[in-house]
Amino acid sequence: MIIKRNIILIGSMGSGKSHFGRNLAEMKNWQFVDTDRVLEGRFGLPIAEIFKKIGEKAFKKAELDVLKKVSMYHEAVISVGGNFPIELKTLRALRKYSYIIGIRAAQFRIVSRVNRKIGKRPTMDYDDVSGYVHSMMQLWKPVYKKCDYVLDTTNGRTEDLMQVIEDVFYNEEVLFKTRKLDSKPKKSKSLDIKAKSIQSNLIPSKSIQQHKEGEGYEKSSRFNKRRRRTWHECSHKSNHKKGNS
Repeated sequence: MIIKRNIILIGSMGSGKSHFGRNLAEMKNWQFVDTDRVLEGRFGLPIAEIFKKIGEKAFKKAELDVLKKVSMYHEAVISVGGNFPIELKTLRALRKYSYIIGIRAAQFRIVSRVNRKIGKRPTMDYDDVSGYVHSMMQLWKPVYKKCDYVLDTTNGRTEDLMQVIEDVFYNEEVLFKTRKLDSKPKKSKSLDIKAKSIQSNLIPSKSIQQHKEGEGYEKSSRFNKRRRRTWHECSHKSNHKKGNS
């Protein structure tokens, strides 16, 4: 059983993270966060102009700061900007609280998506889009290998792709911690009716039950029984003393 807070989507620009992420968040009734849009809100400028104004180094740092903050959310689908391949050490840190899905697509599909909005992507070479996309995809290959799951968005309807992800969550027993700390972690809602009926009978494992109080999990039933037994023993001893006196 896997306990997570959020779903993080990573992948190269043009892979379809934002489109898929919005639909997945809507289906799960979660919040959707696009780190590029958060950056634009902070600086009051489009992504391309932010990059031009502050430079690559400062841009990467600002992007990482945003990612660290939003990764602490609960029940959020987070789309990470694909201007640069995410560093493996950052990916390992994010995996602590989030299920990482790599979003990829074929080169021709990415080229088509990028060409729809010329000038939007700050690092893109619009004089040689195909060549740039090919080089970018090579840089992303080792990152995809470290994801929890990789989804190809080249073909297929969005609804079918979301069903694939829901099936993955169900088969891997992925649970997501809710926003309210006093609530039990709930399993991802599957679109399959049979999956829903099985879900209702799931019993949290011992590792989940043994989390500390205040972390959103129930206290161990063994601990509660021990408390009740101790109370009864104390009560019995007290009554026995009164009787002897």
